[in-house]
Amino acid sequence: MTYSPLQLAVAALVVCAASMIKGAIGFGFPLVAVPLLSTIFGPRVAIPVIAIPTLLSNLIVVSRTGRSGFVRPLVLLLAGLIVGTGIGALLITSLDPHVLAALVGAVAVLYVAATAFRLTLKIPIGAEQRVASIVGVFAGLMGGSTGIFAPVLASYMHFLQLSKREFVFGITLLFFVGNLVQVSSYFRLGLYAGPVLHAALLACLPMAVGTWGGLLLQDRLSPAVFERVVLGVVFLASLNLLFRGLFR
Repeated sequence: MTYSPLQLAVAALVVCAASMIKGAIGFGFPLVAVPLLSTIFGPRVAIPVIAIPTLLSNLIVVSRTGRSGFVRPLVLLLAGLIVGTGIGALLITSLDPHVLAALVGAVAVLYVAATAFRLTLKIPIGAEQRVASIVGVFAGLMGGSTGIFAPVLASYMHFLQLSKREFVFGITLLFFVGNLVQVSSYFRLGLYAGPVLHAALLACLPMAVGTWGGLLLQDRLSPAVFERVVLGVVFLASLNLLFRGLFR
């Protein structure tokens, strides 16, 4: 499969814009990029393409964040995440493309709804360690199959009521490990054959430019307004994917 110059140009703009959002508000690169690119290439291509620049982005953040204390439940969470991501990656090759599109759309819609209504995981006090591996598996299944880890992981980490430094270190490490397993699994499954790998590597350039631009914009934008705009764009793209997956 080959892609036209117009498709590649639009994809580069999407990646740049999505990474700019992450640079400006600290989240949202795969959440924005995967649904939008799925409307151009389909989810079976979009998910592995975004995985590599996401991995590079998280590697940069991990290397700059540094170790800020280790949260005990993170060990079980990481173990579950690794297992879940490996299993979730298998779904890309086994699911019908329309079903996969609907799955990506549904995950993104749920994230938008949870963010808009400030919904978070409800875990009984004292049960953090008992449910950590379960949360990790569920987050891995979602991330491995759709490329979107954030909804479950961010909710769980928020529930732990960590300090800012612990939260940043923990969530970044989780994203990095999840992305690493994700990309490794996709390589083993042969999803990076031919132009897909080329597109993924090329996407690293607009990702870097967008992230740098987002960091410059970080102090110039109202976070509340910007978040609403982002959620609106993601919501429309997600509805489009749901429609394509369920009715075509």
